[in-house]
Amino acid sequence: MAFSLRGFFGPSGEVERERDDEVVEKLVLRLESNSSFEDRRDALKALRAMAKNYRVTVATHGLHYYISILTNETDVKDLVGPTLEILSECLNPEDESFENDDFGNQYTLTLLHQNNFITALFNILEAPDFLVRRNVVQLMTILVRHSHREVQDAVINQPAAVSRIVDLLHDSREVIRNNTVLFLTELARGDSSIQKLLAYENTFQLIFDIIDQETADSIVVEDCLFVVLNLLKKNSSNQEFFREANLIQRLTELARMFLCPPEDSVDHGATEWPEQKTSNFIFILEIVRSLVSPENIHSGVHSCQNAFMQCGMVDLLSRVLLSDLGVSIEVLIECNVAVAELIRGNYSNQDFFANSSLNDDEIHRSALLVLLMSMTADKLNFHVRASAFYCFTSFLHDNLKGKTKTVESLLPSDHPQPDDYTFGEHICRAILSPESVQVWFGACILMHCLIDAEDLKIQLLRVRLSTPGQEPASLLKHISRQLMAPGSRKLQIRCGLLMFLAGWLHKCSSAIDTFLSVDDNVLFLTTEMAGQGFYDISESEQQLIQGLIAFVLAICVNGWEPENPEKKNAFIQLLERRVGKERIAEALDGLSRSEFYIQAAQRPQPLSKNPQDLKLEYQFTKMVKSLESTLIKVFRPNGAAIPSASEAVVASYKKLIKQQDEQIAALTQELKNLKADDSNSGNQPPLTNGVSVETEDNSQLIEKLQQELAAQTKRANELADAYVWVENAKTLNTQWQNEVETLRGWLKQWQEFNIQQVPEPHNAYCQQLLYENRSMEAQLNQGWATFEKLTADHAAAVKNIEYYKSYATELQQQLASYQQKPNVREEAPKAPDNYQQLSKEHEDLLVLLAEQDAKLNSYKKRLRALGETVSDDETEA
Repeated sequence: MAFSLRGFFGPSGEVERERDDEVVEKLVLRLESNSSFEDRRDALKALRAMAKNYRVTVATHGLHYYISILTNETDVKDLVGPTLEILSECLNPEDESFENDDFGNQYTLTLLHQNNFITALFNILEAPDFLVRRNVVQLMTILVRHSHREVQDAVINQPAAVSRIVDLLHDSREVIRNNTVLFLTELARGDSSIQKLLAYENTFQLIFDIIDQETADSIVVEDCLFVVLNLLKKNSSNQEFFREANLIQRLTELARMFLCPPEDSVDHGATEWPEQKTSNFIFILEIVRSLVSPENIHSGVHSCQNAFMQCGMVDLLSRVLLSDLGVSIEVLIECNVAVAELIRGNYSNQDFFANSSLNDDEIHRSALLVLLMSMTADKLNFHVRASAFYCFTSFLHDNLKGKTKTVESLLPSDHPQPDDYTFGEHICRAILSPESVQVWFGACILMHCLIDAEDLKIQLLRVRLSTPGQEPASLLKHISRQLMAPGSRKLQIRCGLLMFLAGWLHKCSSAIDTFLSVDDNVLFLTTEMAGQGFYDISESEQQLIQGLIAFVLAICVNGWEPENPEKKNAFIQLLERRVGKERIAEALDGLSRSEFYIQAAQRPQPLSKNPQDLKLEYQFTKMVKSLESTLIKVFRPNGAAIPSASEAVVASYKKLIKQQDEQIAALTQELKNLKADDSNSGNQPPLTNGVSVETEDNSQLIEKLQQELAAQTKRANELADAYVWVENAKTLNTQWQNEVETLRGWLKQWQEFNIQQVPEPHNAYCQQLLYENRSMEAQLNQGWATFEKLTADHAAAVKNIEYYKSYATELQQQLASYQQKPNVREEAPKAPDNYQQLSKEHEDLLVLLAEQDAKLNSYKKRLRALGETVSDDETEA
């Protein structure tokens, strides 16, 4: 009655909370080992029902008993299963994320610090019971989400823990297998040791086996691909293992299944992909990119690029890029980026991609032309245009043949090819476009063509452009005219043109001579450098423009070699008079400190979300980094350059550490003096109360100074560690710069060697033979690959033929056996009567069961009327 009234009117919150705490305490007391098994089991079920609403009370009151059950009664599934569910409910936040769940995080650490808790979980993991195994995997997943690093350390310290986890992927029950995949997505994140252990346990192969059993639009496929991505990302050993295990072939076949599903598949002929299928395919492309990312080791990237080429991934994704396979915009963007990194710096892949084309009855377009058309389509999605730009620049990266072809498409020719004409037309259209993004794309492409290609800079001086209403002019004159024409609203155009101009003038005295011969160009640069031409732009944008102009001026001063040296001296004096050397040096130094430079220097792929955010390009930032110190010394011959950001940090650390050392020494000396005074006063008898009070004050001061000394020492150690880290980073940076300079020297020697060899006719013939030899080798490799594939297909077809022959023989034997039975036709008319008889017997059994159920209910009511308690098990029985 009291319960009914409380449920109707509602109790006060405090009374209800106290009552719930009492209920939890009573249930926990029933978990004592001297209680009966049924009582303990029922108590656990009741606690499991209360755990979601009273997670703190249930978790804290029964912690000791939960640990005891998991460690000492591992084989009792009726107790272990509810205990695991209770812990999962207590740790699972209802309305907030795992990071913000303070109680869950603290409780997880408490569990992990319990003796043998992790060991007990891994012992329970081997239990064959479905519910127990599922619950323990779910609990471990929740634990790793709360305390990622602590659980990873516990798994590493636990013997054979990784092997036990991977064994769960063999489980035939999909729920357990899928929950294990979810656990691996959390466990493998950010720990290279666990990633290597998982790879050595053949996790890759098992994950691909799971994917083969799922459909293309399954969420399980996404979880599996996410595990593979976590195992490969920034892990060179796993990437090498993945390649050597021939798993690139399986990844390619998986991508082909998405793009070209078999005819008997449900997805065959579908024009639109489900959202989940799109997400799954994007994960496949991210796995491809993780293997060939520019951030990986160069040798490993080159090997993976060749493996993808042999497996046909480059050809497959090139067809997507050519719109031969209809996909969504998101997939097209990721395909462009994946193709870019598959061909970046790999000549054979770049050559294959350049020869790829879309061949229809009416249209013939090469892959490069499709990229240029995408970049110059102003109504196309910006991210598609940016990815096409990245793909084209990756084609030009370390590809002298591709750079030459691009520049030659702009030059006048007596016998132009149709493709080359269209090729150069799109680049010129981008340079002449009123849209700032197109100008930026076109200028950066031409800048890429001129990197480490001094001969092409001379050839580019021959390019002439014609605009409506004006006479044809050279490309350099047009760039100069366009640079001076737009106002501050065309900041993006100025950035692109200044980058292109700097790349063109670098190590090309002829281009510098032509550019400086026009007085308007010099006047424009000096005026802008003096700060007289900026209107309505922010301070950071002004710093960017002045830095770019200073970089162009510094390149002119450093690389100009006119026939009359007085011209160069007059130019330097003009800069000193109008601008000042120190101002140019400061602007040049500020270029590498701007936010636009830092953003562009992160990755070769443009990361801007909006078209207006494109200001600087990755390769240009590398050029600035390599030339910055040399160019600054031109304007500061007697002084060092302004320290860079890292050097400034190191200097501040040194100064701060010195101050801390002085403070520590002073505090130490003061502490010694106070201790000496205290010991002297302790040896003398107390004279007055004032002396004792002074002694207590000295003791408190000593403790305070000791605390300050400990804090200062800790801070000094931290600063010392930071200083060592910065010094190591500087040393590593210096080593990389030296290696880059060495490689540049080798590249320059190789280019000079090629230039010297070109005039010899027999060498040209040798070059032609070498090129034909490479083509033959590529064709031979493709032929062998085709032969191996056809051999495998033939073996599979023979196997299928043998299977169907045996199957046909078996069917013939069964037919003959049926024909030999004489009673088959005689018994056939009796089948309906037999069926009716069986149906009648089935209905009679149902009636009997209903009567028995009614009797059982009546007996139950009688028992309750007599005061007996009828449990659930008895009811079901």
